[in-house]
Amino acid sequence: MTFLVETERLALREWTPEDAEALHALAGDAEVMRYVGDGSTWDVERVREWIGKLNESYRTRGFSRWAVVEKETDEAVGSCGFAPLPWSGEIDFGYMFRRDRWGRGYASEITPAALRYGFERYGFREVVASIDPKNEASRRVLLKLGFVYRHNEVQPGEEEESEIYAMSNPRLKSEE
Repeated sequence: MTFLVETERLALREWTPEDAEALHALAGDAEVMRYVGDGSTWDVERVREWIGKLNESYRTRGFSRWAVVEKETDEAVGSCGFAPLPWSGEIDFGYMFRRDRWGRGYASEITPAALRYGFERYGFREVVASIDPKNEASRRVLLKLGFVYRHNEVQPGEEEESEIYAMSNPRLKSEE
């Protein structure tokens, strides 16, 4: 399978049906999912449906939330990428990793490469990221990447406020 983005230890690629078990290890873990959507875990069937939706997004839009794989093992250990927000049209950037891979610096390694790819390949003017205000680890990663806090909002379908961060395309800034 072709990698879209590579770093020293990680790569982004399209999801495959064979990734369902690895993605279920991620999305079936309550600790990982506590800051995702309503916090509920996903069964294997929902994981398979999500893989199909992600790959359809990639085929129709050219971008998606891709599988983050360890290059050494080709094992899917997380998800990272872009999705359009249906209520605003903004491009949302997101990532999550299996709990057994936390603390290895994976988010800090793959996210800059993914953002660079998104800005260069798709010409995004800006991307946003929404996090649960209690998710200190993601806040640190976003701020380290150069995201700027925008505001808090209750997003459609949610009950709790999210913190919204934004990052403008650095290439567009340098051309102004």
